[in-house]
Amino acid sequence: MQSKCGYSANIISVLGLAIVKKLLGIVVLGLLFSGNAYAEILPNTSPTGQYKFSSEFLTDGDYQNAEIAFKEFVIKNPNHTLAGNAQYWYAETFRIRGFYTDAAKAYLVGYQRYPKSQKGPINLLKLGITLIYIGEWDQGCKMIDGVKKQYNRASQSILQKAKLEYKKMCRDSNKKDKWVKEKGTIDFDDKVAEKPKKQEPKKQEPKKQEPKKKTPDPDDNKIVAASSGTGFYVSNTGHIISNHHVVEGCNTVKLTFKGKEVSADVLVVDKMNDLAILKANLTPSKIYSVAAEDASLLEDIIIAGYPLGKKVSAAIKTSKGSITALAGYGDNYSEFQTDAALNQGNSGGPIMDQKGNVVGVAVANYGKQSGVESFNFGIKSSTLKTFASANGLKFLPPNNKDLSNKDLGQLITEATIYLECHMTVAKIKRMIAEEKNRKAFFSEYQ
Repeated sequence: MQSKCGYSANIISVLGLAIVKKLLGIVVLGLLFSGNAYAEILPNTSPTGQYKFSSEFLTDGDYQNAEIAFKEFVIKNPNHTLAGNAQYWYAETFRIRGFYTDAAKAYLVGYQRYPKSQKGPINLLKLGITLIYIGEWDQGCKMIDGVKKQYNRASQSILQKAKLEYKKMCRDSNKKDKWVKEKGTIDFDDKVAEKPKKQEPKKQEPKKQEPKKKTPDPDDNKIVAASSGTGFYVSNTGHIISNHHVVEGCNTVKLTFKGKEVSADVLVVDKMNDLAILKANLTPSKIYSVAAEDASLLEDIIIAGYPLGKKVSAAIKTSKGSITALAGYGDNYSEFQTDAALNQGNSGGPIMDQKGNVVGVAVANYGKQSGVESFNFGIKSSTLKTFASANGLKFLPPNNKDLSNKDLGQLITEATIYLECHMTVAKIKRMIAEEKNRKAFFSEYQ
């Protein structure tokens, strides 16, 4: 059901009709002054290419050009799958610079036009926060509280953040003024088209935006722990197998060995099959062998790794299942499908049989974001062996006898490792903005 002003009943119920009309009026006023004109800086390429071009400005800390680029992207590609993300980052260019009224307007447009986009939940949360920043405490708190109602299937990190922000900013109305950072820029009683000349000072906003010339935030160049994945030892000299997407973009890859943090070098990657060989200067107590043949349909398998990083616990975790298809997504016969549980953070981990032989490398799951039963995939051992052989890495011969659960558990514990990717904050921002990013970034960066 649509309201007369074009907004859905959901947004009005959460935000309130008055604030919707008010912010909508400001948007209309901006169009009146601009003549609906905008600068054009995007290259003449595909929408995906234009989106990546826009994201580069964010990475460089050039928020003024990022604002222009993302605005142009949304205008030129309003129905593209990345339009909602672009609208969110457009709003972010204002919030980062402290222009909270402009940010609130942009977040509102994103919520109204692209409520089902990937950035929908975080967009609504930040709309609520910026409303509080401009003095609209009641409405802002409604928006923050509305995240769990509107997006009850959003990631736990966003739902938890909304809960914490509500607790911090909305529990005590006596302290609401402490959050105000920009007040008096909106008047509920304004009639937008009535007295445009009195609003003329808003045309001077570019001068207000001079702080855009500030140098990038020093934190952008800071190297931090950004994401996690899993790997496993395959040689006594410290060779490790994992996924390419686990180590992609990392300035450093770190692991823990006998209580000490150790860096691992990325020797070679296979981007097509999503594989990587790393090496650390250590001698593992246990290493995996690799199966002589690919797993067969319905064969029982075990997946080991660190799903969700160490958020649940620092202990190694396993799941059991069977091979449910001999081809991966899109009839990719270098992979197989399994019904064993697989989550972010499992990527790069070993998939083995009861003998302890690696029959695959955990790589991906599909379907969880859509609320359906997920499909989990592994890279076949034959694909892994071809990659390793081409790069001079030899594996142990496979075991011929089943291992006891105790022995198998010891192998899993000592030969499966938690990998942590360290990179600059600027690189994190850029990769999160990419359309097909698969890294398990820590929740504080999402």
